[in-house]
This record gives sequence, structure tokens and C-alpha cells, in this order.
Amino acid sequence: MKSLASTFVFLLLATALQAQAPAVQEPLPAVRVKIKRITVIEQPTPQFSAGSVKEKRWRPKNWVEVDVEFDVDVPNSAGGSKGTYPSLQMGIYIALNHTNKEGKFEVVEGTLDLVNVPAGENHVLAYVAPSTMRLVFQKDIVTVSSDVKGCGVEVLAEGKRIAGDTNLGTGAWWEDKKDSFAFLQGMLLSKSKTPFAPLWGDYDVEVRAK
Repeated sequence: MKSLASTFVFLLLATALQAQAPAVQEPLPAVRVKIKRITVIEQPTPQFSAGSVKEKRWRPKNWVEVDVEFDVDVPNSAGGSKGTYPSLQMGIYIALNHTNKEGKFEVVEGTLDLVNVPAGENHVLAYVAPSTMRLVFQKDIVTVSSDVKGCGVEVLAEGKRIAGDTNLGTGAWWEDKKDSFAFLQGMLLSKSKTPFAPLWGDYDVEVRAK
């Protein structure tokens, strides 16, 4: 009986110690990202001309453009300072100066899949269309200074958050105070989905089409 009792006590102690042991955390990906600057501006629709077509009269409207500048430190296993990281995800959150019927401020939310990201300085461009802004604000002329409160950005590698920054307060407000916001999805566009697609050459990182 003593043997059985001792075994039972040992099992209880082992279970308790196992429950108290801290969970083993998986290491973060070796790639490092530092967000340097988030710029939000109004960008008028570009005007192009082409031969053999009849011109149409139209007035350029303002798009909301987000330009994220960031540095990438690629691990030596992927080439180091001359290397390229295969893929990153960037979440972008644009806080609008507009509330819904429940009184919650609206936030345009979207994620871009970045591919073939080189080491060093990089840029990502994202847009909100004039038609989207008109849908929200119900006016034709939208300005960043009066209609956009700020922007937050986070970067994920292999599903893990490795960087984040905002020009609106501090911290990841889109997570910390998410119950205070109404998130608008499907409205954030990559440059390739806009009239700006052929502009600025290799200025910005390649984004995988969805």
C-alpha cells in the first residue's frame, strides 16, 4: 500500500510541477524589420494620354495614399545584406475621422502580402479609393488633414508579429482598443489595383496579387 501511495503522491507532484512550468515559446523568425516612417497624403488620380483614342473630360479626385518606409535585416542564411526575404505580411490600419451609427470610429483595415523583400530600405504603398471615401463621408472632396486621424502598421513574418508602429498615439491601438472601432475591410488597395500601378518603378516592394 505504501508503494501505491508513494506513486500516487509522486504523480500529483509531477503534474503540479508540469502545470507550473512556463510554456516553451517558439523563437521569432530571424528576419528583422524596423518601421522608419508612415506618411499619409492625398494623391490625385494620375492623368495619362494615349494615341488613337478620343479624349474624355474628367476631373482628378483625391486618393488616400499610405507610404510605409521600413528597413529589413535579412538573416545570413538568406544572403544577409545582399539577400532577399521571400515573404512578409503588412497589416495597415487607417483611422478615419468618422463614426458609424453606434458611435464607433471607423478604421480601414487591410493586409498586403509582400514578396521578394530585399535587405535594406524599402517602401510599401497602399491606397483608399475616392469612391470609398465618398461612401464613408458622403462628400466629394476628402482631405487627410480633416478626415484621417492617423495610421498604424504591423509586420508579420511566418505568422509572427515582428514590428509595429503608428503615427497616432502609441502602441497597437487597433488591438488594445479594438472594441472602440468599427473595422472596414476590403477597402484597402495595393498599388497594382489602382491607376498608380505603372508609376515610380521599383520604389515600392512587390505585392502578391489576391
